[in-house]
Amino acid sequence: MKLVRNLFYSKLGIALVLLLVAASLSGVVTLSNSVETQSILHQKSLTPVFDLVTQELVKPFYIAETVTRASPLKLRMNEDQIDQQKIHRKLSILEKEFGMKFFVASEKSRIQYNSDGSSLPLEEGKVEWYFRAKDNPVETFGTLGNRNDVHIYFDLKVHNQKGEFLGFIGVGKRLETFLKSFDDFKRQFGYAFVITDHNNNVVLSSDKSQLADGKRILNLAQLDWYKNAVSNGIDTSSFNNKIVQINNADFLIAEVQLRALNWRLYVLNPLHLRQVESLESYLYRLINIALFILIFAILGKFLLNYVQSEFAKKHQKDPLTQLPNRANLTWRFNQMRKNQQEICTVIVDIDHFKQINDNFGHAKGDLILQEVAKILKSQIRDQDAIGRWGGEEFVMILATSDLLVAQDVAERARRAISDKRYLDGSDLIKVTASFGIAFKKSAYKLEDTVTLADDALYQAKKNGRNQVVFNPSSTGNVENYENSPSHA
Repeated sequence: MKLVRNLFYSKLGIALVLLLVAASLSGVVTLSNSVETQSILHQKSLTPVFDLVTQELVKPFYIAETVTRASPLKLRMNEDQIDQQKIHRKLSILEKEFGMKFFVASEKSRIQYNSDGSSLPLEEGKVEWYFRAKDNPVETFGTLGNRNDVHIYFDLKVHNQKGEFLGFIGVGKRLETFLKSFDDFKRQFGYAFVITDHNNNVVLSSDKSQLADGKRILNLAQLDWYKNAVSNGIDTSSFNNKIVQINNADFLIAEVQLRALNWRLYVLNPLHLRQVESLESYLYRLINIALFILIFAILGKFLLNYVQSEFAKKHQKDPLTQLPNRANLTWRFNQMRKNQQEICTVIVDIDHFKQINDNFGHAKGDLILQEVAKILKSQIRDQDAIGRWGGEEFVMILATSDLLVAQDVAERARRAISDKRYLDGSDLIKVTASFGIAFKKSAYKLEDTVTLADDALYQAKKNGRNQVVFNPSSTGNVENYENSPSHA
């Protein structure tokens, strides 16, 4: 992976040099072509706006998307009986972690659960947004809400694996939190912007007077520059590269569609700011390209780190036994859970392993670890997994909820380990292992079931070692297990 990283950055450096050369050549053309110069300056005006939009809007939107995809809230919403307390508790944790409001609007209970602990019945005719958004084919929404303290909400539809609609998970950010960023933006760059939703209602604006205040929400058609454009016969279907008047000053508009939110961004650029020398426009062009390169470089770095992380989790092995290590085993457990598989966990510990190391040396102890690893691996099925948990401990994750099946696997492995002849020269080394079995229905973490299995392992050692014990608190097929001949 280090080679991949070096190759990636070397290619990125080459691309950077090529882009800078291209920018320099195009700058020469810019110096002699005022029309192109103005177009470049027009594009330059968009760059800081995109930075602001990314920071203030895209980030909370992707937080909402991540919570929707990965959160246990989705599982809670799919339950037949909605556990209100658990949903409120999780929402409260998310609010504290991200500093934003969170909510769940459940289709099954027809109740909206908020991170402040409150709930709201979703009644037709009273909560219009829910039913309007539910019937809309669009999966994500950006809306204004909460009259007393106006928030921007990012609402995402939630479906179960069958495609059934479960409701919405949403994130809300106070409109007030945007104002300082907007003031700094306008003071630094000198131009204004307006963001509208799919109904052309003003969601955000660098002009405070245009923001929603809990009493009214302005529409694009109510803005002065829009009215002037209509009175001057300007085509309002698209304002891109149109000139409008605001307070007797000319502004050039750039219009951009924010597709993820189904919103539109209007950047109002004062023309007097664009009366600059050709050399300055050339420098601005370079800065513009450099900013885009930086954005792509950062995104590329994050993507590479993500791919590396996933690759490591999927393929990382314990160097001694060549079995999956703990991170790899955890990744496999999560994959099995995603595939809706029930899982029995078996923890294996080599008995008196410290004495083996003390009496025969660590080299012989390593060989025994390798042999035991081979035996354990040979006893599991294709759909199961095994890994080294640490020291002389191993963990099996078996794709079954039947403790009898888990017991059979563990018993075969126990006998195979005990029957194996381990030699140190002419000396025979007696090696046995103890096994603990556990099953926890709907376990979210491997560590949860390993803890239960470890309790059973402790009992196996207490009972004299070299045996298989299951945790009596397991919720699997206990009856079959208890009535099995080998357990009796």
